[in-house]
Parts: sequence; structure tokens; C-alpha cells
Amino acid sequence: MNCNNKNISTKINYSNQCYSINNTYKYKIIFKDCEDLIDPDLIEILITKPDLTNEVINNSVRVEEGFYYIEYTVDQIGLYTIEWKATFNNQLKTYKSKFTVRDGIAAEELKFGLNFNEIISVQVQSGIKALNSNESLEENIILNFSTEYNPFYCSVEMLRVEMGSWVDLVPDETLALAIHWSSVEADNITSKGKICEQYFYARTRFVMYDAAIKLFSMPISLNGTGKSKQLGDLLIEDGSSLDYNLKDLVYELKEERDEWWRVVNARGSIVLGQGLGPSSASKGSANSIKKSREWHDPWSEHYIQPTQNSQYRRQGQKKYRHGYTGWNEHYYTSMKNGIGRRK
Repeated sequence: MNCNNKNISTKINYSNQCYSINNTYKYKIIFKDCEDLIDPDLIEILITKPDLTNEVINNSVRVEEGFYYIEYTVDQIGLYTIEWKATFNNQLKTYKSKFTVRDGIAAEELKFGLNFNEIISVQVQSGIKALNSNESLEENIILNFSTEYNPFYCSVEMLRVEMGSWVDLVPDETLALAIHWSSVEADNITSKGKICEQYFYARTRFVMYDAAIKLFSMPISLNGTGKSKQLGDLLIEDGSSLDYNLKDLVYELKEERDEWWRVVNARGSIVLGQGLGPSSASKGSANSIKKSREWHDPWSEHYIQPTQNSQYRRQGQKKYRHGYTGWNEHYYTSMKNGIGRRK
């Protein structure tokens, strides 16, 4: 892809950084034309010191296509300005950046770091010769490694302890990848709201069991034909079935994973084994619980009641009779001795 130098971009690694005086630093820049690295025809670097004096540098170091740097010793306290002047097809383009130098304050130089969750592939060309001899590599060598995974809520050692000998032959890289994806899942299932103290322990347990299940579900092909699969020392050949004990193990892992899933989803507000459903329910409004199937309180309402098994008399009467009466606690206790309500 070529944009004819119309969309040239740069990446500079020292913007707004603080450095200490009398130290030498590398100042780096990358030139890109759209997504392709590109070399300028000419580079000139103009450094403006804090006392406003200028210094021109023409000996920048080319690392590879589009990647250049200079080494410079800062000897004044204050604000420096670096201006990269690059020429592309007789077109001059200027890129500026600034950094601050202070006295007696140790500052770490910003370096070209690696991002999280990336797989890096390094290819060593066969033509590279040894430093002290003419020996060279017979063929290209490719080295692969991953950067730090984030999020990462469980250690590789903890997962190995949980799974046992099944993963003795599985590399740490594979285990770490499974832990990372389970950690992403933990973040996704966590509901919004206040996080309880129990949450962090539950999250680690969930990630551990979920990663173990992921490892059991992604066996590695031995010969690419699909006839046999292997995970560690577990071998499954075409036509064979899993051992019954292994099925039980996977089932138990899923049971544990699902239990911790609920705790993580509830942000640690419930304990292991507790469900998310209500412990009790009643008919009516959610804001106020009605009593006695929405009947009035019998101590405040005069319900009419039959006196089939007993007789009563009103105040001032002498003879007890059957009937129906409405009564409450106040009426019952307000009767005088000898003329009580019930016989």
C-alpha cells in the first residue's frame, strides 16, 4: 500500500517525559506511510535547549526501514524541544516533541514497550554471522513468545495443582492463554454495583475451574488427521471413548465452575451454594408485605365471630347467650369483673 507520501505519520517515544541532567538518552522515531514503514530521503534533527540555543544533529542511526534514533546527553535543566526534519520526495515534513530535564530527580526513560495480550514472532535470518567468526545460521529461526496477559486472575501453578498430572506436558503458555480468556469471561459476567470482599476470592476460583474446562475441551492434534487427540498424557483415539472417571472429573469441574459463576455474577454478595432467587415471596406490592392474605389486623378491626362453643353477654346484661359478636383486645379487656364477655 502506498499513499504517495500524503499520509506520513510518526511515533515518538519521549513526548512529555521527565529526564535527569547529565545523562544520555535515546530519542527514537518511526516513519510510516499509511501502514507501511518508509525511509526519508534526508533527516536533520534540531534540538532547542532551555537557554534557547540550538544544536543540529545529522548522524541519526537507522535501525531498520522507517526506524531511527539519536543519542543525546542533556546538560541543562528545563524544557527541551526536538524537531525532526524529514524529506520525502523533495517534500519537507517537520515533527516536534518536548521533554523536561530536572536536577536530582531520577526519571525512567520511556522505552518502546510491548502491549498486553500480544504474540510476538522474532525471525532470525540465516545470513546473520557470529560476532567472532564467519559462522552463520543454516536456516531461518523463528522464535515466538507472548506478552503479559491482562486480565489474569489465576496463576499457572494454581491451575496445575487443580488439574494434576493431566497437564504435565502442556506448556505454561497454553495454560496462561486459557487463564486469560477465563479472566475475560469473569469480567464480562460481573454485574454492575458495589463489589463485596468475597468477590475477589470467588473470581479466582471461577477462573481456575473455567480454565480447566477450556483445556479439556481443546485437545491438540498429533498428526493432523483427526484420528487421535492428546492433551498432556491424555490420549483419545478414533473410536475410543473417554474414561468414566474423566467424565466425572469434567462434570465436577463444571459444577464447581457454575457455583462460583453465580457468586461472581452477584459481585460476591452471596456465598457459595446460595441462589439468586428470593428466599420468600408474598402477594401484593413489592414495597410493602401484606399480612394474613391481605386481611385487616383482627386486633384493630371488629370481625363478627360466632359464639357456638361459648356464650357471651353485653355490659349491663346478666344472662349469657349464643350469638355473633365483633370484638377486639380493647373491648375484651375493658369489661368489668363478673360481666366478662365469655362464659
